[in-house]
Amino acid sequence: MFNALTFDKDILKRAGSKNCSHIYYVGKTPIKADKVTDFLLVDEEFDGKFNGNVYLSSLLLDDRIIDDVIDYVLSEKCKIIINACSTLNEVGECDKRFGATPIGLAHKFGLLDGAYVSGCTYLDKDDIDLINQSGAKVILTPSATLGEGMGIPPLRMLISLGAIVHLGSGLAEYNKEGDMIFERNLISLAVSGAHCTRHAVSDADLDKMLRYSDR
Repeated sequence: MFNALTFDKDILKRAGSKNCSHIYYVGKTPIKADKVTDFLLVDEEFDGKFNGNVYLSSLLLDDRIIDDVIDYVLSEKCKIIINACSTLNEVGECDKRFGATPIGLAHKFGLLDGAYVSGCTYLDKDDIDLINQSGAKVILTPSATLGEGMGIPPLRMLISLGAIVHLGSGLAEYNKEGDMIFERNLISLAVSGAHCTRHAVSDADLDKMLRYSDR
């Protein structure tokens, strides 16, 4: 089982981690464990010191930080998770400043190729097409997204357009044990509710999102 995104520094102490063969952890200090891939949190407080893989918290950070991330990721060929399209305000601000969606901006910056994209609550068809063309993958964190009141991601459209989607446990506040089955069942119920349709996403598609894939 794959936990594609957690911010919980104590994730390895959680019961859910015992069922995971791979965990992607985001923080300022790495965990450094065999089954954990660490990603450095780059946010508005970033000190400019890179180390390994990168989690870019927003494409609307200071231009200096964005330029440094672009230079580092493209030169080091490291993994990157880009948080994008999490809120309508973010999408609107990006359009106002750059005339593009956050996904379009990531593509313009050259960061989307082979990347992971988290957030993804407010994607349109063009965004998903760009994600697919770039070989990027989507990471959804249902409990965190719903818990923070951000909305319900367009999972059925992602699946129908052929996007690769993974799930993460996100914040310990909403998933105390890092339980990936909980995330699977939660997104299933949320999407069914949004579409007023029982079993709006098939069990096969839901189970596929829990499998590790690094291609």
